[in-house]
Amino acid sequence: MAPEKLQIFKIPDLMKGIFLSRPNRFIGEIEYGGQLETAHIHDPGRLKELLVKGAEVLFTYSRGKLKYYIKAVRTDDEWILIDTALHSKIAMKVFEFLPEFSDVKEIKKEVKIGNNRIDFVLDNVPLEVKGASLVRDGIALFPDAPTERGARHVKEIIEHNGIILFLVVRKAKSFAPNWEMDPKFSNNLSEARKKGIRIIPVQISFDGKTIYFHGIIPLSDF
Repeated sequence: MAPEKLQIFKIPDLMKGIFLSRPNRFIGEIEYGGQLETAHIHDPGRLKELLVKGAEVLFTYSRGKLKYYIKAVRTDDEWILIDTALHSKIAMKVFEFLPEFSDVKEIKKEVKIGNNRIDFVLDNVPLEVKGASLVRDGIALFPDAPTERGARHVKEIIEHNGIILFLVVRKAKSFAPNWEMDPKFSNNLSEARKKGIRIIPVQISFDGKTIYFHGIIPLSDF
């Protein structure tokens, strides 16, 4: 991790509660103010190592159907962002911090390329953003659940000579695909690397108020 951290942005109006259960992918039950409440979970991943009963969570009021919206969960003495809706906003700041994007003149969001919708196009170069919240033995792994959509995105990026940006939201020394969880995605990512596609894992942290950028972490062997 780079010695200097750069502020990305703050998340205002956070409240703290205790995670209890996850009835389905997008709903979490939490305890707040002595009451049982329901809160939106935006990350469709399994998050089994993070969303455990008794874990502290940070949340805000929701603009959707549920009253609350979980932003982060605490584990191993660090706050882990699980609001994947923030990834696009975080990526926009990361572009500012990385020298290789300093000459980009035009950024388009949510662009349909082939049969897929890619997160960004930077001066005609497609860039897909993924968030990695699973870390084992110091290695950040993606995905934590099978993702057919993710595998398609990687194929599209290969075909159009694009870029894949991984936002690593836990402390990690390196990044690798999660072969055990999703061999298809992992094979596609390995193919992308062999063909010279830029795969950029960046370390992101959250201190309970502010999101920070710490720089690029290396790729593990794959």
